[in-house]
Amino acid sequence: MISRFFKKFYLHIVIWIILLFLPFITYLYQPDKIADFKIYSALSHLGNIIFLASSFYLHCYVVAPRYFFGRRKIFIALIAFGFFAYVLLNYAIVYFNPDGELAHLKKENVLFVRLVIGPGIIYSLCMITSSMIFLYDEQARQKELNKQIALEKTTAELTILKLQISPHFLFNTLNNIRWLIRKQSPDSEGTIVKLSEILRYILYEVDGPKVELFKEIDHMRNFIALQTLRLPIEGHVDLKIDRAVKNRMIPPLLFIHFVENAFKYGVDSKNIPYIQFQFVDIPGGIAFKSVNKILLYTESRLNEGIGLTNVKRRLQLLYPNRHDLSIQRTTDGYFEVTLRLMTDED
Repeated sequence: MISRFFKKFYLHIVIWIILLFLPFITYLYQPDKIADFKIYSALSHLGNIIFLASSFYLHCYVVAPRYFFGRRKIFIALIAFGFFAYVLLNYAIVYFNPDGELAHLKKENVLFVRLVIGPGIIYSLCMITSSMIFLYDEQARQKELNKQIALEKTTAELTILKLQISPHFLFNTLNNIRWLIRKQSPDSEGTIVKLSEILRYILYEVDGPKVELFKEIDHMRNFIALQTLRLPIEGHVDLKIDRAVKNRMIPPLLFIHFVENAFKYGVDSKNIPYIQFQFVDIPGGIAFKSVNKILLYTESRLNEGIGLTNVKRRLQLLYPNRHDLSIQRTTDGYFEVTLRLMTDED
């Protein structure tokens, strides 16, 4: 941003210098005309350039920002005032010209052209260019502002989505602990320890936008351990981590919804559950897979709900065009979720 400003600053200086020396370029090709050089003409030209440059930047950075969008009458009045001031400047230059330019212009009947039409064209070009630069800068500023608003909205939305997931998870966990206490299970103390680790993770580890993958996996292990304790029938529950999986940085609580659903629909009181979770290293990222045998099946509950909607929304915000989520029910009665994340582009 700073380098862009200085580049534009230097460009403006170069343009005004070119305009300042433009009338004197002929001296480079016709050196004999230097003898006709008049200091008054040079000073009057310098006065014109100073007036136009002052009007240009005053219009671009003061008048247009204040009055262009809201007070058009004042905006037009100030431009008209500048035009009449420029006409008066040119009249003063002609009037005080020691060579009698005023009388010569009256004799040739071009006084109106010299004092009104010519300055009007030059002043109009100056104001149009200044307005175009103002509108371009304003458009760039609005784009930057819209980006900032979108970023703040996205951050706030992600925070809300994350908070919507965490209480739901905590509610289920507390229900599990209540079940163990009623059962007077000897595992109650260990369960409370795991719950404290879960709470510590949620309260202190997920404040930032990213956490280490292995911390998220440890959090999942604690959750799976709590869920496994309440299984009415012992079955197959497993979490596999491929050795090639790297400790990448990922958004927190991104996989826990699928773990919750696996236990929600993969456990009943009569059948042996089969639940498996797996993390696999893939080129440029990781893949998470959840498989559970469907023991409690409802089509709408498997494919809808605020939890899944939140996860999809977070993925769209955090990994646009860099994730692939596949959710399907197999013909042999299993529910499979595969989530691929391209994390290495972060």
